[in-house]
Amino acid sequence: MSQIQLSQQIYNKVVEVANKQNQTPDQFVEQVLSTQLLPAHPYVEVIQSRNQPRPVIKGTRIGVDVIVGYSQAGYTPQEIAADILPHLTLAQLYDALSYYEDHRDQLDEMLKNNTSEIWQDRLKQRLGQRDAAQLLGQTNGPT
Repeated sequence: MSQIQLSQQIYNKVVEVANKQNQTPDQFVEQVLSTQLLPAHPYVEVIQSRNQPRPVIKGTRIGVDVIVGYSQAGYTPQEIAADILPHLTLAQLYDALSYYEDHRDQLDEMLKNNTSEIWQDRLKQRLGQRDAAQLLGQTNGPT
């Protein structure tokens, strides 16, 4: 076990607050430091995507919005891990869902602006109607 030196004034305050919370000073300091130093969502990181910051599962390109989409479609985390994204752990999936709950307004806005219809419209604007339809498999061949 390691030790940290505190001033007497800080130590007295730690003891006072710990007593009020029915904790030992060590328990209180552990709680305060873990809250301040450890990430709230250890499996989620925010990366910069083309349009905006996007929360993803660390070490992957799988967005929290993807996990939320599957969840909203009725899949359980166990089903997602077993059948859809087997390279993810349940801990990663639950952390993504927890992140969503903590940032619901922001992510709901992101989900609202990322429907397949919106992306198809963007493709049509960038590629033109004919090329977008061909890319999307909506034609029988070149015309």
